[in-house]
Amino acid sequence: MKIIHLVSNKVWGGGEQYVLDLATAFASRGDDVTIVSRNIDAVTHRFKDAGLPVTTMSLKGAIDLISPIRLAKLICNGEPAIIHVHNFKDATTALRARTLSRNSNVRIVMTRHLVKPAKRKSLYNKLDAMIFVSQLAKDEFMSTSHVLEPQKAIVVHNSIKHTPATVESTPNDELTLMFHGRLSPEKGVDTLIQAFAKAGLPNAKLIIAGSGDELYVKELQEIAHKAGVASRITWMGHITDIHPLIEKADIGVCPSRARESFGLAVVEYMAHGKPVITTNNGAQPEYITNGTNGLLVAPDDTAALAAAITSLSDAGQRRTIGKSAQKTFEEQLAFPIFVEKIEKIYNSVLKK
Repeated sequence: MKIIHLVSNKVWGGGEQYVLDLATAFASRGDDVTIVSRNIDAVTHRFKDAGLPVTTMSLKGAIDLISPIRLAKLICNGEPAIIHVHNFKDATTALRARTLSRNSNVRIVMTRHLVKPAKRKSLYNKLDAMIFVSQLAKDEFMSTSHVLEPQKAIVVHNSIKHTPATVESTPNDELTLMFHGRLSPEKGVDTLIQAFAKAGLPNAKLIIAGSGDELYVKELQEIAHKAGVASRITWMGHITDIHPLIEKADIGVCPSRARESFGLAVVEYMAHGKPVITTNNGAQPEYITNGTNGLLVAPDDTAALAAAITSLSDAGQRRTIGKSAQKTFEEQLAFPIFVEKIEKIYNSVLKK
């Protein structure tokens, strides 16, 4: 199977990791996979390091007349091919390339990574399938009537390319909470710091792994200082491989105030058998059942978040919820399940 992923973002994020994991999975099975991206080393080197072929183009969307011509040359031999895009700008490029190539065997699949309503109606049904990373993302998009043929809209929950180890929380003298992700206001780290202080657990420490705007990070550190917990918070900055750090944590906390289209960080804790506290305003309730395989709280509710942290100070509670979380991951969200679902979509559209 020939698969081309278009990646136009200038920075590395969750969407780019999604492409990397998916592309390497198919390439490892012998499929012909190519990454088409902008010539930005921060993005291209990750794909190249994984052994994936990378072709660079400007990928500027509707104003770009050159990229569709160059992309068409990659698919003009008449052979079946999948072009997998991850935003509507790249979908425009892919559609133009298909027309220029005159290859009727090219199919265009898009993954919708955001929770936003539909806008550009004329474009949607030209795609062969649209993958939504959660039911929430699909429902929000489809809330505008007649924007996409229902059979083209498919929900496939995200996953992570990781073999989960059985790691249990055990009683110890120091409780380790952890947040990882982008340090920006929508992630709710300020609420986490305040809840951490309110929980009043003198044996607890908090690890914050991630980077963001320098002024905002300083603002968060000032909140920690005023709350009297600065000495118990470790700021790790950006971590390339987060999994070893997760293994050392007792509790994961993902207090996003924005509606997460899926919540990949939550799943990373689940894969490691760690109990996770997260907010209930995004897609998280699709795979987290409150009190069973995680804890759900309202965004910006400092008291509720503090109470959730306190409840997980009990090692037995952590162990029970962590095991249930890992079971959910293995049975519903594991990476081979994710890849199999994507493969079925590819095969289905190629048969049309």
